[in-house]
Amino acid sequence: MIQPRVLICDDEMLIQLWLEEHLRENGYSAESVGDGTSLMRSLKEAPADLVLLDLRLPDGSGIDLIPQIKELDPELPVIMISAYGEVETAVAAVRAGAHHFLEKPIQLEETLLLIEQALENRRLHQELDRYRDGFRWQFSDVSLVGRSKAMREVAELITRIAFKETAVTVLITGESGTGKDVVARAIHGQSSRQGHPFVRLNCTALPEHLVESELFGHESGAFTDARTLKKGLLELGDAGTVFLDEIGDIPSGAQAKLLGFLETKTFHRLGGVREIDVNVQVLAATNRNLEDAVQRGEFREDLFYRLNVVPIKLPPLRERPEDIAPLALHFTETLAQELRQPVRRISREALNVLERHDWPGNARELRNMLERIILLDDEDPISLRSIPSNLQGLDGGRDKLMVLPASGISLDKLERDLIEQAMGRADGNKTAAARLLGLTRDTMRYRLEKHGLED
Repeated sequence: MIQPRVLICDDEMLIQLWLEEHLRENGYSAESVGDGTSLMRSLKEAPADLVLLDLRLPDGSGIDLIPQIKELDPELPVIMISAYGEVETAVAAVRAGAHHFLEKPIQLEETLLLIEQALENRRLHQELDRYRDGFRWQFSDVSLVGRSKAMREVAELITRIAFKETAVTVLITGESGTGKDVVARAIHGQSSRQGHPFVRLNCTALPEHLVESELFGHESGAFTDARTLKKGLLELGDAGTVFLDEIGDIPSGAQAKLLGFLETKTFHRLGGVREIDVNVQVLAATNRNLEDAVQRGEFREDLFYRLNVVPIKLPPLRERPEDIAPLALHFTETLAQELRQPVRRISREALNVLERHDWPGNARELRNMLERIILLDDEDPISLRSIPSNLQGLDGGRDKLMVLPASGISLDKLERDLIEQAMGRADGNKTAAARLLGLTRDTMRYRLEKHGLED
């Protein structure tokens, strides 16, 4: 295990030695310098994971060094050390970019806790950057996010479709909330049609004559209330893309007319006789199994084959849990912009809980949950306290670490067993074992003594 490198900058030799000793005991690599010049030289020679920086140094103020440190590494956490009575100055240092400050005399527990928090924040930033750079495909103004093999294949297919010179008919399938509309917009946004209209029709719960009117338009007097001529979406989307969402619910009469259009690229408005020729790309999406609907006689077989020229299947989120963390981090960014809120990070513990959940509502459910947290909770990073209890298995769900047997259990024996397992996994390293159990080193030492395991 690589030990995090902590660089101490303080002109008091006793503080240097005290911090070095205790940090090394707790699993850190610790080095000390006595002035700002030596600190900057050391940072240029070898990167550090954290800096403990005294406010008053022989060659100047620690605050003045913060911009120089951030220029070398913008994400490097700096914890200021201030003497009693310098709190206001220390707060100013935090505003200048320091993570936090410690007041002399330094308390070990507080110091270790602040270092752990600062390093966790650094890891979160690095993880967010990794997800942002490696797990997002940008198609014009639409982002496709994920790191699963399935999403990589979808991104590749979108690119191949988009660069075709001729219009390609695509059928996008998947459960509700998997992002079928995002894929449709990505295809349009990546293609040469991006400067032309993208029009969408939701085929659900529309009467047959209204679906046909929306798609093909109507002439004045074509039916009751048709007082003026109306252009349909196919006509309005000329040179662009028409997205037929929930195509599995389109009425049977409209199915026949849509099939005719896909075969000839021409249509008549309702009540019209003039043949209209348009150049549109048709994308369709459904959460239904159209092959089953064909077998039941609910969907035309010939229309299904016409729509299914290029199929894109989006698997549900429960089948690609590796996409949950990138999606969650992406949603926190986009929601921050939409809600005019600061961008929130998400703790590793919270991400672990999100990754264990099945998400029956898929990405839409994940986004809605994060929107609720951002609106109602100011905590940064988003921690376990912000995650609904049903996702954490606190309401009788299956995500509990263990289920209490009906006969009961010895808590002491369970604790001893977990400590032995942690020490074994950490090869006897008490600091590493303490981290596995979420304990401080001192608490770990006490529990080892309590159970007679100190040797």
